[in-house]
Amino acid sequence: MIEIKSVTKKYGNYTAIENINLTVNDSSVLGLAGFNGSGKTTLLNVCAGVFKADNGAVYLDGEDAYNNDNNRLSLFYVSDNAWFPAGSTVKSAAKFYANYFPSLDFNVLEKVCDIFGIKVTAPVRSLSKGMTKQAILAIAFAAKPKYLLIDETFDGLDPHKKEILRKLLLEYMNETEASVIISSHDLSEISGVCDSIAIINGKNVVLNCAIEDISEHFRKVKLMFTQPVTESKFSGINHRNLKLSGRMATLLVYGNPEEEIEKLEKLNPEAIETELLTLEEVFSIETEAVTDYDKIKTIFK
Repeated sequence: MIEIKSVTKKYGNYTAIENINLTVNDSSVLGLAGFNGSGKTTLLNVCAGVFKADNGAVYLDGEDAYNNDNNRLSLFYVSDNAWFPAGSTVKSAAKFYANYFPSLDFNVLEKVCDIFGIKVTAPVRSLSKGMTKQAILAIAFAAKPKYLLIDETFDGLDPHKKEILRKLLLEYMNETEASVIISSHDLSEISGVCDSIAIINGKNVVLNCAIEDISEHFRKVKLMFTQPVTESKFSGINHRNLKLSGRMATLLVYGNPEEEIEKLEKLNPEAIETELLTLEEVFSIETEAVTDYDKIKTIFK
């Protein structure tokens, strides 16, 4: 189990992440989602013991992750810029990592490289960015860590290799009961492999829940009234993105959507229609990913 408790990390006067609280159970995959620069990498660095939190701590089965030799044997961190010894092949790089992970299984390395289509004798310098990512992932799986952290998990991989990695992650987690954290700025890439997801925005976790429950946090509601309505009619209701057009109103309700919908029904609309939101829509709401497309139209004029 990975427990992230009240973690804050600063760089000088800049706060990268603040008061983060998350738990990753055994046999579970947590997806960290957020824009580039949202703090995902910083949080993974703290989890891996690379950085010490300014406040709070990360615990691996109850032990502090920072400066802990026991943790180093059971945690593998695949950073976005993995390091390889100069002049190494994939296999010789694995031998280097075996100095830190004595249980590294070269049979697993061969099999994972084979399914990725990489030769273990290939010089790392000859590999593309995507193939280099696959090589370090093969080494990570071969190390058989209890805790596996992967930053920008699918970056540089083509669609076929992304699907292979998803299946490898699920199989590895099921067979080893590992606790896994993967990060990405693309929700569509991680949603199919995660049990739960945490969205980071503005240095804080703005949403943390099981994948199957994420759409339950919001409802899109469309209402039709007998008379034109104004914004004041919806005071007292937890809502966002209210749009009015004569007798029509469209809005998002949040918190406890069922309770908010009951409040809307008491406004006596002529008709009411509700629908669930997709994961991508929830992400946009929680990160306020709104773009003024009218500005784009003026850029090249």
